[in-house]
Amino acid sequence: MTAIILTEAAREWLAGQGGEVVLRLSKRHGCCGGQAAVPVAEPGAPRNADGHSEREIDGIRVHLADGLGRGPYRIDVEGLFRWRRLVVEGEMGQG
Repeated sequence: MTAIILTEAAREWLAGQGGEVVLRLSKRHGCCGGQAAVPVAEPGAPRNADGHSEREIDGIRVHLADGLGRGPYRIDVEGLFRWRRLVVEGEMGQG
């Protein structure tokens, strides 16, 4: 099972954004042709539920994309006022 940690700040912010978050891997390309799959979190539900499992953590519905590793993944929020965004610490996947 994938280990997910939501900080208190992330839980509070997500509760005000609808109470759902998607955790997935996003491919990032390097300058010399390499690539890595970096974990990212986005508020809301996935556009297509296929390829996602769902779990509730501390009142927040977390949609986990297939292919995530075991983790742990720590979701936090950073920034000020309306420029707040989610940040994820955790293992990277295969690119």
